[in-house]
Amino acid sequence: MLLPLVIAGIVVGLLVFWVEPLGIVGALERLTPNLLYRVRTDRPLVALSFDDGPHATFTPQVLDILQRYNARATFFLIGERALRHPELVARIKSEGHEIANHCSRNGSVLGQSNREFLENLESAEEAIGVKEPKLFRPPGGIAWGRQLRLAKARGYSSVLGTAYPHDPMHPPVFYIRWLIQKNLVPGTIVILHDGISDATRSIQALPGVLEGGRAKGLAFVSIGELMRKGYSDTPDRVAHHG
Repeated sequence: MLLPLVIAGIVVGLLVFWVEPLGIVGALERLTPNLLYRVRTDRPLVALSFDDGPHATFTPQVLDILQRYNARATFFLIGERALRHPELVARIKSEGHEIANHCSRNGSVLGQSNREFLENLESAEEAIGVKEPKLFRPPGGIAWGRQLRLAKARGYSSVLGTAYPHDPMHPPVFYIRWLIQKNLVPGTIVILHDGISDATRSIQALPGVLEGGRAKGLAFVSIGELMRKGYSDTPDRVAHHG
């Protein structure tokens, strides 16, 4: 009797993981109020974000595509990598994109003390040159509540998203496009990676994602711009997530 329930639970979990139904976002927001998953807005805006860069090979390719489609994005940078590639950080900023904090080193923060976490956060901020709004995404998308509260106390909004095709696992290009386009509605935050070992499939999927959003009448902006414009009629939401 127990085994069928376990199997059913595994199947449901896998479906939620790979399909990411938007219907579960409300529950996530209630369970984790210190994380921003989306911006509730009727404006035709969605935010595009890239994690784990800058990468000498893949970040320039992403920037070239964004420039071709006149799209803007938020780059969650790793501090150590930003120090190795200051020319890419400068290019990201000069082309109108947003810089955000993805910690100083790549790897989980779950085993870090409060002091270690803050050192990680603050050294990345110094290396990257974060400006307002200060945005933070924990590596792997996971952090303790106490760590999110520490980040918030230092002026950060902690951000995940509602369209994440798990591209570090290298799924097929068609799946990356399908998952993102399925969840592209006003206020969506897209998560992709330019700093993983091989971001080829993410880059191959990106033009189709941008074209699909354009076909829906959506503009791709940075997360900060989505927050400013999307929350312009409800300023209390900005204060809540800031």
